[in-house]
Amino acid sequence: MIDETSGRTLKTTRTSLEILTLVLEYDGLTLGELDGMVNSPKSSIHSHLNTLREERYLVKNDGTYNVSFRLALLGEKARYQYPNETVVEEAVDGLAETTGEEANFTVYEHGRLLMFYGTSGNATNKEDKINYRSEYYLHNTAAGKAILAELDRPQIERILEKWELPQESEATITDPEQLYEELEETAARGYGIVDEEFAPGLVAVGVPVRDSEGNILGGLSVGGPKYRVDTARIENELSDQLLAALGDFESSLSA
Repeated sequence: MIDETSGRTLKTTRTSLEILTLVLEYDGLTLGELDGMVNSPKSSIHSHLNTLREERYLVKNDGTYNVSFRLALLGEKARYQYPNETVVEEAVDGLAETTGEEANFTVYEHGRLLMFYGTSGNATNKEDKINYRSEYYLHNTAAGKAILAELDRPQIERILEKWELPQESEATITDPEQLYEELEETAARGYGIVDEEFAPGLVAVGVPVRDSEGNILGGLSVGGPKYRVDTARIENELSDQLLAALGDFESSLSA
């Protein structure tokens, strides 16, 4: 969903959060590097950095700013608001093992999907777990399409207004009307499909995951390279395996 904000917002807060996000994404940045990335005077950026350090969200080593361990602790605390990690891992690992393909569970929040846990069917240890990206759009991911297909038109419009339809591959849908047609097909079949729309050569199928009260928590998906995952395999095999895994997953969440 998209949380509707009433009242004014603060540009200074937005800038601080932008800086914090950049430092996190780039695994540390200097003031000079941030000066070329943030649309604010260098002196202002420095003040934001000092404030974030004083509030213990950043640390500074040899001129490079990094996120603090305190931020990690806050993240861990926030994680407790979401499904039990063991339950998620069992569901995703089971789906990956059954299909032999990559499976993941993403959290649905503010009109985006955030990676919670993912793994490959060929993974044999923790080092092989998927950790290649943290946030995804809805319009070009299988679980994202499946979630959009569950929403009403005004909700979808708010999401598209905020995030638009960025093109991440040649096959990405960037026309709203084409997307709406695709969502009608998605709703009819009961699961979302992406065919190289997220990345060249990648095909995936996904479904929404709901809690015991029917609220959408996120998406469960499975996919792989196009030479292994085609339309016939999705219709005759993967979709059934995914829906079975979804049933077990949601039952475990409600237990």
